[in-house]
Amino acid sequence: MSRTRMLILPAVLVLGLGLAACGGGKSNSAASSSAPSVSASGSASAPAASSAATPTVQTAQPTEAPPSPSDDVATPDASSIDPNAVENGDLSKDEYPEVPLDKSVRIDGDVVISLGQMQAQDFASGPGEVGGAGVLVPVTVTNNSGQDLALASVLSTTVNYGEGGGTPASEVISASDAAPATLAAGQTVTINRAFVIPAEGRGSVKVVVDLGAGHGAATFRGAAG
Repeated sequence: MSRTRMLILPAVLVLGLGLAACGGGKSNSAASSSAPSVSASGSASAPAASSAATPTVQTAQPTEAPPSPSDDVATPDASSIDPNAVENGDLSKDEYPEVPLDKSVRIDGDVVISLGQMQAQDFASGPGEVGGAGVLVPVTVTNNSGQDLALASVLSTTVNYGEGGGTPASEVISASDAAPATLAAGQTVTINRAFVIPAEGRGSVKVVVDLGAGHGAATFRGAAG
């Protein structure tokens, strides 16, 4: 056997063994990466599912307005309303005198605002919100005028709890209904608004419903829940 042949044979054997070792290592690595991870107890681990529910905002749907008994509707004295209250920064002069929670308020002669039965609930928070124990406030707007009433762009509902000016309640937007863009003449709509109000503060609650510039705000006070 020549010297050249004797040198070639060992080189071929070494090369073959090296390729086999590389191939085996890649196979084991692929199997490891594709297999599910196993915990110490022997069960395959899975991604943890979030337990937080995503709140859903719904748009309240108007319906035909029923006739309302006149004895349930208060027509407040408008002499206390200052047309320039917003510009002057004194919102209290843009509010009609307070009425009980179970009364309706007629503003501008043609629009009636009332509150439904408040319900105590626990509200989950959406992004950037603070949830917790609170009250769902149903706000009903009835349009008895002869023309459409802008709603979504102007409707404002604020709640304070406690005597006097009280403490402003935080609204949970993600748990509240959205108002429709407009309310046609002869229609009514109930919009549920969610507010965080501690149980100890529900003995005296002030609710202000405002339809924007050109309208005085309906003001209610009483015990919630």
